[in-house]
Amino acid sequence: MDWHKIIFHPGNEELRRFIEIGVVAVRLGIPVHFHVEGVRGTGKTTIIRAAKSRLPAITRVADCLYNCDPIKPHCPDHQKIKEFAHEIVDTPFLEVSHSAKVGTLVGSIDLERLTSCKNPAASLLPGTIPRANRGIIFVDEINRLADTSPALVDILLDVMGTKPGRVQIEETGLPTVEMPVNTCIWAASNPDEEPGPLQEIRRQLSDRFDFAIRIGRPEQAETVRAIIRGEMHTVLETKRTTEMLNNLPSVALIEPVDEFISELYVRFRLESIRGVQAVRLGTQLHALKQGKTVGDFTDMAAVLPAALRHRLEESLLLEISEAMKDAAYNQYRKITIPAKLKGETKDVVSYRYPALWQGLWQRLTKKNELSAVSSVNLSGLAAPKPENQHAEKKTIHVRSVPEESEGR
Repeated sequence: MDWHKIIFHPGNEELRRFIEIGVVAVRLGIPVHFHVEGVRGTGKTTIIRAAKSRLPAITRVADCLYNCDPIKPHCPDHQKIKEFAHEIVDTPFLEVSHSAKVGTLVGSIDLERLTSCKNPAASLLPGTIPRANRGIIFVDEINRLADTSPALVDILLDVMGTKPGRVQIEETGLPTVEMPVNTCIWAASNPDEEPGPLQEIRRQLSDRFDFAIRIGRPEQAETVRAIIRGEMHTVLETKRTTEMLNNLPSVALIEPVDEFISELYVRFRLESIRGVQAVRLGTQLHALKQGKTVGDFTDMAAVLPAALRHRLEESLLLEISEAMKDAAYNQYRKITIPAKLKGETKDVVSYRYPALWQGLWQRLTKKNELSAVSSVNLSGLAAPKPENQHAEKKTIHVRSVPEESEGR
């Protein structure tokens, strides 16, 4: 199914957002790994496979099975060659099946060349991971793979352990080949079915994912009708130019956001620093996707739950969210109070939060505490109550749907 035929609704909006972030990351050559969890029938696999049509083309060394970048070739066949032809191909999008073996995943002896009548030679045939360099590997039902194929999981741990990752190809009688791989791992699973949630089966693998995404069921009859009939809803596509995606470090963070992210690991005694790295990277990528050059609390709010929910207990995640709420409100006051004194309030843009609160509060607190509307007031985001109970109450209005473009 093509991307433009997918019916989006509040339940799958978070997955849509992180797929778009992932596409930006692929363009930049930055591996971003995410894992989406949800009950069967919610369209996890369909949406991820449809994202293939959103991927850009890449330029590689002609006929290179490892998708070598002509500027910096990395495979054994082209590392020492200075001049070679180029070609433009689709970004690799490969899948790992549950019947896969170690050889099919990393590589094995090329039997065709070995049995060639004209020029027999022993050589390696790259597996799924090397062939997906500069692209995406999709693993469906990764919780079952983690339970039944520990050897394959060990390979994925090497690929996801660093950025870029690494893969080692070993075959008897041939020299061992080790090379970097710049590959994004996208995965899906149903935590309610056997063998259970990934973090309970292989916590180390769960931690390797930058983001853990939740997908929900459609709640409106009109949405279900559109999905069944295959109707195409109008989707607002965000136009982005290639020039915006050429340099991620050019996306800065406002100082309060930078300070908050920097203090996360020590202040809340997090077990893994990968979570902090994922929050920062996700904030920058979300800002870039929105067409901004500076990331703020709006961007961090859009990615923080997915970056931390699979690494922390719910109570600690709520505590961090409370701290972020306070930091965001303090920043809001710094902007609005001086502006009000100068009479410039009409130019002040209040902080608006994307689907963070649907993705966090509605799943970690009682669902009836929030109404699933496009704009909600959260008592948790209200300003501290003044001592005078009759004083005017002030609240920050937050949005459950991110604005597509705010060039600030």
